[in-house]
Amino acid sequence: MSDLRTLKRRIGQRLIVGFDGTRVPQELLRLDEEWGLGGFILFKRNLQSFEQVLDLTESLWAMGGGVPPFIGVDQEGGLVHRLPKPFTVFPDMAHLGQVASVSLAYEVGAVVGRELTAAGFNLNFAPVLDVNTNPQNPVIGRRAISNQPQQVASLGRAVIRGLHDNSVVACGKHFPGHGDTKQDSHLEMAYSDADMERLKSVELVPFHTAFHKSPVLDLVMTGHVKYPKIDPQHPATLSRAILQDLLRMDLGYKGLTVSDDMEMKAVVDNYTIEGATLLGLEAGLDLFLVCHSIDRQVAVLETLLKEAETGNYPKHLWERSFNRIRDLKARHFRVVRTVDRTHAREVLGNREHQRIARRLKDGK
Repeated sequence: MSDLRTLKRRIGQRLIVGFDGTRVPQELLRLDEEWGLGGFILFKRNLQSFEQVLDLTESLWAMGGGVPPFIGVDQEGGLVHRLPKPFTVFPDMAHLGQVASVSLAYEVGAVVGRELTAAGFNLNFAPVLDVNTNPQNPVIGRRAISNQPQQVASLGRAVIRGLHDNSVVACGKHFPGHGDTKQDSHLEMAYSDADMERLKSVELVPFHTAFHKSPVLDLVMTGHVKYPKIDPQHPATLSRAILQDLLRMDLGYKGLTVSDDMEMKAVVDNYTIEGATLLGLEAGLDLFLVCHSIDRQVAVLETLLKEAETGNYPKHLWERSFNRIRDLKARHFRVVRTVDRTHAREVLGNREHQRIARRLKDGK
């Protein structure tokens, strides 16, 4: 880590960015050239049509400073469906809990995985592993599979297997659980009064299963939720007690951690982006997700660089996070030069995929 360029490229791997528009902005191209960004998250604002989506993902594969980038999307189903026709549209995942079929859950994950891979994606920020225990929850609700921990665990694991078997990295969210809150962390800090006993009996059950049953979950997203009985100061995303003591030490998780969007109001209304970045680093975040502002994306990178240059943060911990990112990409990613349009047309929204979506919607 002596050479500045190498150091910047390693730090760049820790950032996943979003942007506006249907093509990569010039300023983001320049940022990637300097830092070698770790990945990209695409939203409806970026995804307009079949050809445009494939052109965009193909252009993203050429970025990352020579390391294949994460190219991700929130393709959960229901209201959280980002991709245009002809992608298969699934109902919300609460339908999985109602049908309660492990084989159907696997097929749903497999269909989403096949379509994402065909279109040039390699990461799905799904499934939601939250347990929907609070009827007043404004943000999870029917995005969750069920209000029963074991059902979320078994069906969530099946979705993960379906994605994994079709070359898509799954990301379980929102650790350690966003299902029992009354607040939407997009808009304000969310709170849960759960203690450790409650967490272990409810919220953590799906995560524990996903961490220890093959194929193990490679990536987990943290929630901007405060658990005052676990950490009275910081939300899970910025909490060493939750990301180190609980996630790593207690649950034995060995994969990557990624923050929920660092620009959500739960974070930016309570912390500076620089302060939140330092807290996230100390807490043990591997990847920082910044979905909108290039100024904040630059601030995260420069804050991490400054911390690396001071030597305050232990060198072996820098290496550990970088190695996790490198190893996951080496295991899962092949380098894509071009996205096969003919194959994609055959896969996206085909008759069999529509049949599976109807089965889920009809509860069969």
